[in-house]
Amino acid sequence: MAFFSEIFFSTLIGKPVYTIDEKYYGNFRDFIVKRQNGNYLITKTRIRNLSGQRIILSWKDIHSIEADPVSLKLKKRAEEITPIDYDEDELRLKRDFLDQQIIDTDSHRVVRVNDMKIVAVGDELFMVAADIGLRGILRRLGLEQWALSLAQIFRRSFSNVLVPSKYIDPFPARLRHDITLTVAQEKLKDMHPADLADVMEDLDNFERLSIIHSLPAETVAKTIAELDPDVRKQLLEKLKDEAVTGLLERLAPDAATDIVSELPKQRMYHVLNTMKIGEAEEIRGLLKFKKNTAGSLMNTEFVAFLETLEASEALHELRKEGHRAEQIYYLYIIDKDGLLKGVISLRDLIFVDPKTKLASIKKRKPVFARIREHVDSVVEKFTKYNLIAIPVVGRKKKLEGVITVDDILPLLKEQE
Repeated sequence: MAFFSEIFFSTLIGKPVYTIDEKYYGNFRDFIVKRQNGNYLITKTRIRNLSGQRIILSWKDIHSIEADPVSLKLKKRAEEITPIDYDEDELRLKRDFLDQQIIDTDSHRVVRVNDMKIVAVGDELFMVAADIGLRGILRRLGLEQWALSLAQIFRRSFSNVLVPSKYIDPFPARLRHDITLTVAQEKLKDMHPADLADVMEDLDNFERLSIIHSLPAETVAKTIAELDPDVRKQLLEKLKDEAVTGLLERLAPDAATDIVSELPKQRMYHVLNTMKIGEAEEIRGLLKFKKNTAGSLMNTEFVAFLETLEASEALHELRKEGHRAEQIYYLYIIDKDGLLKGVISLRDLIFVDPKTKLASIKKRKPVFARIREHVDSVVEKFTKYNLIAIPVVGRKKKLEGVITVDDILPLLKEQE
């Protein structure tokens, strides 16, 4: 066999195919590939013959591929050719990869496959990378050489932008023939939910569902909470109530309440009725507060300590219950009636004598928000006092919840 060292897939499409006796047989349509050691091994060739039929030939039937001018030659005469079929684990480059979307996890964006790099290794060919750059588009339009000449005149670089094939794998939703990086199964679960949300907002619902079905439920819940409300609404419409319930139960009450409040009334009641009783009651309690009030933003899962506790007892309680709270840097001190008496830092608690009563630790006068206070006032307090959290109090300064800085960040962005 005689091959080029490397070539881009688009330059082969539509090129002539000849038999061993130099007779024109048809033109090239596609390569069929199989995953092998991180690359895609070309196993078969798809050709349209003179009769207009699209037939599949074994890679072993290819004698050579010439690069200038581009053409393929078969090992057999026309009458000796025997078409074959696909294997279950094979894919087609043109149908399943070209012009499809992949997820670029370095920049947390969805990009498009404009071309693919093919490399010869001995008598075998491999698809080794996807070209996602402008050069791949220009190559397919026949404008690559013109663009290279122009770039040289202006002393600009004009490189291919390649994603190695080891990062490319078929989407779980094979019916769509879309592709994504293998990190959809591996690294995507390690991405921050906000970055995952950015990626998912560039996809359609079918593709979003494909991704969330491959990720841990905890990651899915946090990602859905980060989605744009319109995108979230579209996605939740495709999920069964039981699935929505499972996601909500993995979120903090304030985040779960935001999502529940976006559901149609009838569905909202049904979802709440299927949730665990305690968690559903917390959400119902938060739903009572008017939008744009401190009560509507607060999280009711927090850790507060009775002022009669010793420091060692508070630390013991913190180890048991601290996982429930969104933040534990500020520790709130209350009396037996739940009234807010002060705030100390975790540092204060660690370095004080273990026998010291919390009531005798020097407590800072806490900045707090009233439960019906408007969010604009809450945002002003966060910025004025450089806070990472603020307690929310009700009648007689009873501690009702905590608002953390991530709850007000969207409001700060709106004010920019």
